This record gives sequence, structure tokens and C-alpha cells, in this order.
Amino acid sequence: MLLYENKKGKLLTFLKIGLNPFKKFVATGEIKENIDLAESRFDLIESIKKIIEKEKNIILPVIGGVGTGKTHLFWTLKNKLHYHNTVYISLENVYRKFYYNIYSEYIEEMGPEILRYITSELCNKWGAFERKFGFFHDPADIDKVNKIAFERLSSPNFEDKNALSDVINAITTHQLDPWKKVEAERWLLGELMDSRELSNINLQYDLRKSSYAYTILKIIIENSKLKSVLFIDDFEKIISLMKPDKESEEIFEPNWLYGDGTSSPEKLAAEKTLDKILNLHTIEGLNIIITLKSVGALEEIKSLVKERDITLLSTFKEPIFLRNFEENDIYDFYKKNLEEFLININYLDFLKEDPNIYFPLNEKILKNIYHKTNGNPREIIKYLIKIFNDIIYSDENLEDIISRYENLAIFQQ
Repeated sequence: MLLYENKKGKLLTFLKIGLNPFKKFVATGEIKENIDLAESRFDLIESIKKIIEKEKNIILPVIGGVGTGKTHLFWTLKNKLHYHNTVYISLENVYRKFYYNIYSEYIEEMGPEILRYITSELCNKWGAFERKFGFFHDPADIDKVNKIAFERLSSPNFEDKNALSDVINAITTHQLDPWKKVEAERWLLGELMDSRELSNINLQYDLRKSSYAYTILKIIIENSKLKSVLFIDDFEKIISLMKPDKESEEIFEPNWLYGDGTSSPEKLAAEKTLDKILNLHTIEGLNIIITLKSVGALEEIKSLVKERDITLLSTFKEPIFLRNFEENDIYDFYKKNLEEFLININYLDFLKEDPNIYFPLNEKILKNIYHKTNGNPREIIKYLIKIFNDIIYSDENLEDIISRYENLAIFQQ
């Protein structure tokens, strides 16, 4: 028993350094979360997984209130969808230069090695490696391959034929011209290039031009060995951007400058973004998950889609609902996260004595947190951070802190 008390003391020493086991939880698609979903959500994740694996070119709405764990859901899906490129998109960050930003996120997830493999396979399909003699290809070879590729890819889905021609040229240059390979790869990775650099590889624009970014995105996704999923978070941002601010309208009418009160720059940008998102359905092998806070927001989105193309409503699946934790989930969540924390500090021996322990908290405190937050995951995490901060930074001894938080009254203040 004394030995285990010493182990508890050692854990408290780790905490006093300033290591808060719950501080890492943030609402972002950039910082990886390794903790699995709560037990009550296993069926939900399996339902989403089956839909994504079975269907193609769909939009799957996931509805959950503030703090229900929509971003955490992304990381769980990413870990479960082994045969998909799963990419997190925040409309806040990408609604301007939409296709360029989407492509940048997609390529960052994919990595340059896979990009090189895809461009090599494409050139092989277009007959680039049929030569029996010689090592390097001369310009005539590249022109011939470009012509074959353009004939095969040219379709109504590529409205900008100049963009298609330039994208093909970038791909073939990347594989077949050893002197320009590096510059072509920079272009394919989405790096910004000046006119001199573009001229050197015989291209008109870099991927900031919308039609160029869309063209390369479509070609890369459709020729990837893996299917692709875009996880677009907080999709109702589109609605707020398309609605003028009523208070500001009383002071300033946009039609004084723009001729139409419904056509402010923000609204126009949002409308274009929605059109571009809907245009993604033309990319074979791409599924889209959108998260929203309410059924009402989903219905507004559907109304906007209906105005544009009623046939696209068929791409919307029935929504999946992400609900708050059940009470047992908070205990499971706490223990899983504590175990992950102990692994990270190389102190998993602590749990060998009693794997079910909640130290330094206890079941009563976790129950109080659950009832105070109504099971909202974000609010639960906030309380856990607060309590652990008290343990780490307060001059109170642990017994007094625990006694204080065992009293439900403190959560009612």
C-alpha cells in the first residue's frame, strides 16, 4: 500500500511540473487527437464508416450542437477510414481561394511521395514510357504525350481547356523533363510562383487561379488509389456569410455601392464558395461530410442548393446526429485520456496496481461534472482542465481540492 501511495505522489509530481492531461484538447483539425470516441458513439461511427465506404459522391450531414465533439469525430473517422484520404476543412480558412486552399490541404495530407507516384502512373497511362530506346525524352515526346492526355481527359467537366492543357503539361514536365522537374513539382505542390518561374515551365498561372486548382484537384483525386473524404466543419458558416447583417443595414445599405442590397462582397464570396462546393460532386470518388449545429441550418442549406440545381438534393444523405455524452461516457473518456497521458510521460506502471482508479479525481467528482454540463464534451473538458489546473497551481493540498469539488454546490456557482 505504501508503494502505491508513493506512485500517487510521483504522478502528482509530474502534474506539478505543469502537465495538464486535458489541456491538449482543442477545436482544430490540425492537432491530432488519439483518444477514441466514447462508447455510446461506437454505433454512430460505424454507421458513418459504412455509408462512406458504400456510397460515392454524396454529402453526409452530421448535426451536433456546440461542443458535442464534431472535430474529435473527424480524427476518429480519419483513424477508422483506412482506405481513404480524409481531409479536414474549415470554411473560415478556405472560403476565399476555395479550390486552391482545398488542394493545398489535400496535398499536405497526401504528401509529395504519393503525388510523384500518381504523376508517374498518369504519364504511363498516356504512353510516356513506351519508348524502347533512349533515356531522356525530347520535347516532341512530351508534346505527343500531352496531346494523348488532353484527348482522353477533355470533357464538359473541364470547362477551362487552357487550365487542363497547362495542368497536363505540368504533370508531364514533372515526369519527363529532368531539367524542369523541380520547378514542376513546386507548381504541383501548390507553391506560389512568379511570372518568370511560370514561364520557365511553360505555364500561364500557378494554382491560385481557381480553374487550375479545380482541374488538378479533380485529376489527382480521380487517379488516387484511395477514395477521398472532405470533412467540412461548421458548414452553416455559408449561411451567415450569405445573410446581410441587419444592424449594419440600418446604417449602411450595400446597394448604395453595389446596386443590390443582397450582393455585398461577403455574400458574393459565400455564394461562389457554395457553388464550388456543389461542383465537387463532379469529382469521382469524392465524398463530403458537412457538420452543422441544427436541422434548421441543414434545411436552409438544402433550400440554397435547390435554387441552384434541384437534382443535387439527391446527393444529400439523411443526417447523422452527434449527441452529448451519456453518464458512463465521462468515466470512460477520463480513464482513456489518463492512460494516454501516462503513456506520454512513460508512467503506465501507475495503472498496474488498479486499472480502474480515477486518481487524482474520483467518481463523485466526475458525476458532478457530468450533471453540471449535461454531458456536453467541450464543457466537460473545460471543467477537467480547471480542476487539474487547481491541482497543479494551487497551494491547497489535494484532499481539500477533492473535497471542494465533491460538493455539487461549487458547480452551481
